[in-house]
Amino acid sequence: MKIVLVNHYAGSPAHGMEFRPHQFARQWVAAGHDVVVIAGSYSHLRNMNPVFEGSSSSEYIDGIEYRWLKTPIYHSNGIARIRSIRTFLAAVERERRSLLSKTRVDAVIASSTYPFDIDPARRIARDHDALLVWEVHDLWPLSPMELGGFSKWNPLIWVTQRAEDRCCRDADLVVSILPKTLEHLQSRGLAKDRFVTIPNGAEPEPPPARIPDAQKSIEHHRENGRFTIAYAGGIGGYHGLESLIRAFATLDPETVAMVLVGDGPEKERLERLASDLGCRHVEFHDRVPRSEALAIIASADAIFVGLHRHSIYRFGIGLNKIYDAMLAARPVIASYSAGNDPIGEAGCGITVPAEDVPAIAEAIRRVRSMPVEERSRYGDAGAAFVREHHDFRMLADRFIVAMEEARARKTGADG
Repeated sequence: MKIVLVNHYAGSPAHGMEFRPHQFARQWVAAGHDVVVIAGSYSHLRNMNPVFEGSSSSEYIDGIEYRWLKTPIYHSNGIARIRSIRTFLAAVERERRSLLSKTRVDAVIASSTYPFDIDPARRIARDHDALLVWEVHDLWPLSPMELGGFSKWNPLIWVTQRAEDRCCRDADLVVSILPKTLEHLQSRGLAKDRFVTIPNGAEPEPPPARIPDAQKSIEHHRENGRFTIAYAGGIGGYHGLESLIRAFATLDPETVAMVLVGDGPEKERLERLASDLGCRHVEFHDRVPRSEALAIIASADAIFVGLHRHSIYRFGIGLNKIYDAMLAARPVIASYSAGNDPIGEAGCGITVPAEDVPAIAEAIRRVRSMPVEERSRYGDAGAAFVREHHDFRMLADRFIVAMEEARARKTGADG
């Protein structure tokens, strides 16, 4: 099968997040499929963005052809990011008329966070009589409305709603990362038999070539008898880290330590908060490649994952960092309120409500007081759960089967 995956923010092990396009595409290539990933040259999620001259460039990574399309740099969710989206969509349209017109395409996947790439993807599918797939990462326009406070009368929201409706109407298959989205999408016109949930997953990586500084810090704290919590990921307003720091400030400062790895708009504020609260043994480290992040969290006594409280999470959560935490085989302290509970399902840690500072502090005390054998059982349960339910080879196979079944329905309907 020749698969074209359109994802503005697609990354790779070399470039950084987001990883899902690469993880699926690598498995598809290994199974004998031909995959082209079309992505923008700039994404705020990546550690490193590709640099090239001209309007586009090709690069092969693990047998996947990446088509990088030149897009503007942006630094916030404002006009510059909207310009980047518009530039990317226009560039995908140029790809449709040029390179993609000269090759066979069996399936095209519109996979960006926003739903606007359904339009060039639909035209690609039409040109080749190919399967049209929409992959749902977040629900737009509900996410900007509920998380960003946009009015439903905002012109951008109106345009986005029409795009989501086109996705539900036109896609031969809708693949959702979030487990509780079907009812909402049905209200926008999606037929149930065109829907499947395929969550995020995790896969191990070779040990990093060097021991990261954050890992050295964790080992130092543990050698000095401190129960050490690790966090690796974005440091933004949605990750529940303020509640974690406030909970940490209520604990005995000589018996606990915390190491946070990552970057984001809240980092400086949270560093000041930790200082103002008198938190000792709290360290912030810069973002590192995924292989190093996995090594860091695997060296800790426990791992934190969290989200702030918000109604949008009623549709479920599927954060990569949750499955990476399970893969690290350490007990997980989770703080979120969502339509699903991956940590509870796996039996690999303690889940408490979002932003509940006393409950987070009590969860830390509980895990700290556990015998080492009990912590190990939690860690082993998480690793086993990932292998059984979130292995990317299995998930990639499910994606291919779902596309083949959708293709059969489409062919039958057309015939």
